[in-house]
Amino acid sequence: MDFKKLKRHAKNYLNTGVVQSNDTESNQHVFVANLFGFIGYSITFLMGVSAFIREDRLLGMVLLIACLLFFSSHLILRSKRITDPYKFSANLVTISLMMLMIYLVFTGGVKGTGPLWIYIVPPVALFFGGMRKGTRNIGLFVLVISVLMFYPNNEWLGTTYTFEFKSRLIYSFLTVSCLFAFYEYVRQSSFIRIQEMSQKFEKQAMRDPLSGLLNRRGMRVKLQDEFERSQRYNNELTVMMCDIDNFKRVNDQYGHDKGDEIIKSLGAVFKSGLRRQDSLARWGGEEYLFLLPETNGSQGMQLAEKLRTKIEKEQYTHEYKNFSVTVSIGLHQIVVTDTINQAITKADTNLYKAKEQGRNRCIIS
Repeated sequence: MDFKKLKRHAKNYLNTGVVQSNDTESNQHVFVANLFGFIGYSITFLMGVSAFIREDRLLGMVLLIACLLFFSSHLILRSKRITDPYKFSANLVTISLMMLMIYLVFTGGVKGTGPLWIYIVPPVALFFGGMRKGTRNIGLFVLVISVLMFYPNNEWLGTTYTFEFKSRLIYSFLTVSCLFAFYEYVRQSSFIRIQEMSQKFEKQAMRDPLSGLLNRRGMRVKLQDEFERSQRYNNELTVMMCDIDNFKRVNDQYGHDKGDEIIKSLGAVFKSGLRRQDSLARWGGEEYLFLLPETNGSQGMQLAEKLRTKIEKEQYTHEYKNFSVTVSIGLHQIVVTDTINQAITKADTNLYKAKEQGRNRCIIS
């Protein structure tokens, strides 16, 4: 037997319905739904066949119907016509399981052992339904089997249980349900906490700690998204590279703390002059990169001049003396033949042209 091939088929089967765009927990739920469906229809099929061999045709028929329903839950995950196949599949698994357990309680199963299977309900109901829906489903299940078992004279049962068996069955089931509910609560709380920490670290990894602006990594993501969108819809897209003029002299004359203050201040000024869809990053030490969607070169030039003039008028103080800084800006409107790196290089080339022509100016391709 080729175990590698078997392992590959098993992996593909259990990952049916897993989508890369889904979050990790959703894909885990899909994986478990496939696993439980496989276990469910395998066991119910074997038990159904066994029931037919014992000539218990009614029990065998119910078990085979349950087998078909569990198998259907897997087929649903393969469907592309259903909007939310996992939700549909999870509900089918939960309802089918609960109905089968109610039937086993009603009939007693094989020699009165049917109720022993009901302990499967809590983990399944809580995993697929979550705390709120899962607890509600378990409560409804307990209500139904309690009414069946404790109705006077066992009139609503197809078999007979002692009071001691019935009461201990319910007590133990509720105990197990509470333990699984506590576990599910802890699991969900831990997952949410880990997710929040992951998002926080991801955000930090995308941000420049000094200015609070996007860093290179964060801007690369924005560039890729907007570049693909502009190509898809033929939208105009402009990039601007900005550099603080003579920044080394500022650091040498006024100190690095003042230099850091200027970097943060300029970032805030730039950001206040942008639209919501625009992006701004601290690209290097004193360099900023602007990404302007749905903006042509002329519109970008107007914005660049507006920001350059505004920066020129900003006043800073050091030891009771006022001073100002200027910026040079290079712009490039992205064309169809450009790659992202080429567009940035062209904007950077225009920035150096602005420096060579005397600084405190804007140059566009």
